[in-house]
Amino acid sequence: MHWGTTLSPPERDNWRGIRLVNAYRVLLSFALVAAAITGRGPHVLGQQDLYLYAFAAWGYLLMSVGFEFLLELHVMPFRPQAHLHALGDLLVLILIMHASGGPGGGVALLMIISVGLNAVLLGGSAAIGYAALASLAVLGEAVFSTWLGQSERQFAAAGFLGFALFVVTILVATFEQRAQRFERITRRREQEVNYLSTLAVQIIEQSSNGVLISEPNGQVDYINSAACQLLGAQCRNEPRSPAKVHVARSGAAMRLQDTHAALAAALEDWQGSHRDGHSVEMSQPQRFRAEFHALDTELGPRYLVVLIDLSAEDARVQQNKLASLGRLTASIAHEVRNPLSSIRQAAELLADTKTEEEREQLIPIIIRHSIRINTLVEGVLDVARRPNVQPAKIDLATWLGEFVNLHRLDWEANNVHWQVPTLSPGKHLIRFDLMHLGQIMDNLVMNAQRHGRDSDGAVQLRLEIREGTQDPEMIEICVCDTGPGLAKEVRNALFEPFMTTHNQGIGLGLYISRELALANGAQLYARAQSNETTGCCFCLQAPEWTENPD
Repeated sequence: MHWGTTLSPPERDNWRGIRLVNAYRVLLSFALVAAAITGRGPHVLGQQDLYLYAFAAWGYLLMSVGFEFLLELHVMPFRPQAHLHALGDLLVLILIMHASGGPGGGVALLMIISVGLNAVLLGGSAAIGYAALASLAVLGEAVFSTWLGQSERQFAAAGFLGFALFVVTILVATFEQRAQRFERITRRREQEVNYLSTLAVQIIEQSSNGVLISEPNGQVDYINSAACQLLGAQCRNEPRSPAKVHVARSGAAMRLQDTHAALAAALEDWQGSHRDGHSVEMSQPQRFRAEFHALDTELGPRYLVVLIDLSAEDARVQQNKLASLGRLTASIAHEVRNPLSSIRQAAELLADTKTEEEREQLIPIIIRHSIRINTLVEGVLDVARRPNVQPAKIDLATWLGEFVNLHRLDWEANNVHWQVPTLSPGKHLIRFDLMHLGQIMDNLVMNAQRHGRDSDGAVQLRLEIREGTQDPEMIEICVCDTGPGLAKEVRNALFEPFMTTHNQGIGLGLYISRELALANGAQLYARAQSNETTGCCFCLQAPEWTENPD
């Protein structure tokens, strides 16, 4: 099985390395054989021993060629072959060293190179093992040569050569391990980058928004499927790059001018200003909005064009409108049904009445329910109107006094006992529409009168002014009562339209009050009293007055 198509990158690097080492071995063996044929080998390397030198050189050549065939056949795994090559080098070089006069000759350099290359291929403990084996072999050769009397003692040279072998092996193994570690980190980072790139492209491809990246000259670098559909372009996926999409035109590059001239013209007009987030709307071939963004990339400036399908957005808006209209219609029908039934019944009875007393009883019923329907219609119109906000600086000390004086007679007549704080003029200033503030507070006080009466039938009304508990730039105006409090099932629907628990209410007061508060940049919420079983407070968080508001 060929390593070039089935093995992982590290394994392919290992086989490439052993091939390069064997190529060096073949060249070295040819050089040694050439030296043997010319008779210059032992003269160059050391002592003359022509027969042993020639035998070792020719054997080295045959062994190198055999290793090459073994590599081509792929019948052995990498590490067994690497060990076989290392042992062959060690045996042949020891023989040539003996034929050339021992470790003091020029073969020592060949031995160091061979052990260093084996350290690169095998690494770790195997490289140290071969360095130790080579040192022992060199020392044994020195002992054997001295015992035969062929040369003078070269134990010092053998020791230095063994030391050099260990140093070279350790250095090479250390650098090789570090290189492998860097390679693993680089490969892992490359995998992470590829993963994130693939993930990003898949997300963009699955997006309902069109994404297009253009060069300054109008050539499109990237366009997803949604953009192709919105622009009506003939696009196809490149076989070698599933993420990249081009116009299918016989290999020609895609130009925005040829695909959508109006969009290209809008992009060209925008390039001069580079207003990030600038958008234009197009109606052909579909209705969409294009947003332009400038990008600084390593390949130079690019322009990101995001295409938003407005037809789908319009359909969603229309669907929401219809759903809201359906809920509003159902609520109005529910609220109008009972008064209309009462009016009809009273009208039928009025037609058959014979006495003035009966007419005096039926006519107020018709009038009362007619007023209720009119109030409902006016409330619905108030909801439909967009609040026209005219903010002003309001001093709550002055405003609260005027508000109490305006309602004093009504409160006294309806058994309302009020408690108002004493404020210092100029200390509590808010930015609010004066008419809206009065309407909101009227609704909150009326709500307390309807729902906040205690067991004696009285309303204990308390108005509070305090600094915002959540936002220091807000001032809270609270209307509190000591009535029965709010049930848990009612709290979540307090500000929904037509939500009421009173038979005389239509359920729009709190909803309109919240909408007016939001229009003024305020918040309206309900909270329980310290004793959660009784009493309730409605608090308006109004923005504090500043001379230079944002």
